[in-house]
Amino acid sequence: MKGQQEALSAVLISGILIGVVGSVYFWGIPLIQKNKDVSLLENSEAFMQTLDSKIKAVANNGGRDQIVISVPGLVRFDGEIVEFSIETEGTIYATDAEILLGRSSVLESEIINGETVYHGTWGVDDPVLFKVKSSKLSQNKYKTDYTLDYVELRNAKTMSDFKITPTGQGTSGGLDKTIVIESQGDSATQSDGRTLINSNVKISII
Repeated sequence: MKGQQEALSAVLISGILIGVVGSVYFWGIPLIQKNKDVSLLENSEAFMQTLDSKIKAVANNGGRDQIVISVPGLVRFDGEIVEFSIETEGTIYATDAEILLGRSSVLESEIINGETVYHGTWGVDDPVLFKVKSSKLSQNKYKTDYTLDYVELRNAKTMSDFKITPTGQGTSGGLDKTIVIESQGDSATQSDGRTLINSNVKISII
């Protein structure tokens, strides 16, 4: 009788342990993955903010700087816009909506040669549109794209306008690759009686 009770107790304890472990797995694993995704996306946003700060510093002060890609995504540069893409099982952003981050503001726009061109005010607006867009690829898969798009800033008090102009051939790279940022000096173009001063910054990934 005593042996039967001990055996029954062992079975009950085993059942309880299996139930506890199963509950922890059922609720814990998704929570761990969610926290991992939140951390990845926050780190991705911070990485792009740091990259933007370095580009601005080189544009304003000259010289050369670099940053190592520290997040497991892909950086692409098409000769004008810098984009970082990462895939996760969840997202912290509204899906299928382009969201402005940082100090980016809704700038004025005009159509030039069939394309929408944005511009801001010198001394007021940030020289970059820092945007993010999350898209749902499947039930538990999202792709999030961060972009740095530098825009023209117009000075109402003078006939000169300013723009950070990324240059270089299209390139891409992932985790642990190095983004090199190098000043190429200033250049000026004339249009409608105004002078646009471009602070040229070469972007390359090695």
